[in-house]
Amino acid sequence: MRKIVVIVIGLVFSAIGFAQQRPVISTYMLNGLALNPAYAGSLNIFSASFIYRKQWINVEGAPTSNILTANTSLYGNQLGIGILASRDDIGIHQESAFYINGAYKIRTGAGILSMGLSGGFDNRKSDFNQLNILNEDDQLLTGTPTRFTPNFGTGIYFANPVMYAGISVPYILENTLYDINIEGTVSESKESRYYYATGGFIFDINQNVKFSPSTLIRYQNNSRVGWDLNGTLIFDGIAYAGVSYRSGDALVFLTQLILNENFRLGYAYDTTVNALNEASRGTHEILLNYRIKINFARDPQCPVYF
Repeated sequence: MRKIVVIVIGLVFSAIGFAQQRPVISTYMLNGLALNPAYAGSLNIFSASFIYRKQWINVEGAPTSNILTANTSLYGNQLGIGILASRDDIGIHQESAFYINGAYKIRTGAGILSMGLSGGFDNRKSDFNQLNILNEDDQLLTGTPTRFTPNFGTGIYFANPVMYAGISVPYILENTLYDINIEGTVSESKESRYYYATGGFIFDINQNVKFSPSTLIRYQNNSRVGWDLNGTLIFDGIAYAGVSYRSGDALVFLTQLILNENFRLGYAYDTTVNALNEASRGTHEILLNYRIKINFARDPQCPVYF
């Protein structure tokens, strides 16, 4: 069972019509810029987050993700700007990405509406020399091919102190990564376009405890709709404890602790609910967030909890 993922990874580039997938994170409600470029500058402060995700412990070749985001507001909070840098390793494949995000914010009586754009690139490398290949003449599984592909995305985001909602398409182009035709055998790999919808609320249970339900809906072209449903309790505005369910995939337990005015530490543990649970000991995800107020912000920090 532990080698299932490695076997699958070795075959994906010889599969017809394979679509490149983006990593899923469990702390999506704590790092909106990872999914939506319109989130840039929404906090009216400078915020930087780092996510480390180690997926499917004990499964050889399982994905490992590193995601760095940073954003702030500019020009009297009318604009937001941010960056997203990431690296994903799965088996013999490595993917790095860098994107610049910008958002224009409109103040309304109910909250702030942001419209965002992003642009950047992905760079992918596969080292087939690490594989034990039975047929060394197989031209589909040789060398260390690389592929550089530009892309861009867009999104809208609305927030006030008690709720948020957003829709985004962070990667619009479906670039061809590999397109090989050898003796009538076609091997094609493409990037997959994702559509995200997110939303959440804050409710007062009593003076010291708040409840925050949230959801993430994902749609990938030519695939089924996926969704995450989360409920989080917030104690004294300092400690977060929540549970999520990811459709057909995992039950997630997550927490966040506000260490001081500047630092927040989050953690999520995914326990697999499908057949992979027989081989995996779950997934670990760590989030570190740094925030600092900016002197030229004329609006209060908004939203407070997400």
